[in-house]
Amino acid sequence: MSDLVKPAVLFSEAAIEERIQDIGRRITADYQGREVAMVGILKGTIVFMADLIRAVQRPLTCDFLKVESTKDQRIDVAFSPETDFRDREVLLLQDVVDTGVTLNFITGHIQEDWKPRSLRIAALIDREDQRKVDCTVDYACFKPTRDGFVVGYGLDSDEHYRGLPYLGILEKKKT
Repeated sequence: MSDLVKPAVLFSEAAIEERIQDIGRRITADYQGREVAMVGILKGTIVFMADLIRAVQRPLTCDFLKVESTKDQRIDVAFSPETDFRDREVLLLQDVVDTGVTLNFITGHIQEDWKPRSLRIAALIDREDQRKVDCTVDYACFKPTRDGFVVGYGLDSDEHYRGLPYLGILEKKKT
């Protein structure tokens, strides 16, 4: 990583831990008496999901969904769990929600194909100001307003930076 630009710290490791614990308490309260089927969208949610499952004090199951956006603006579900989610409480984890297009597609797919009892969304980063379509994020850890590409804590730029313990920002280059 020595050749890579060091991202500026956007949210520290301590700030992330505090927000994960806050969200975990909210989810625990909201799902009182019920089991949660937590589904993370690969790859960006792996660190977020690992910490969140320890913060939620409810029985839960874990699965992953892989979604790919193609160059022609098509969205494909490349991997879908074999688990039966019919009539279950599903909590979908997304790394970054910006335009809402991908999340809108995924939630439609889940509602139609999986038929869960409920479907809620938890996002590490929620950029409401960039929405192109309506979508609801029930649990957002952070809502940054600073421009730039967010990396670290599982988020990458060309597969780099995922292992940073904080959320950093790669500033836009001035031209």
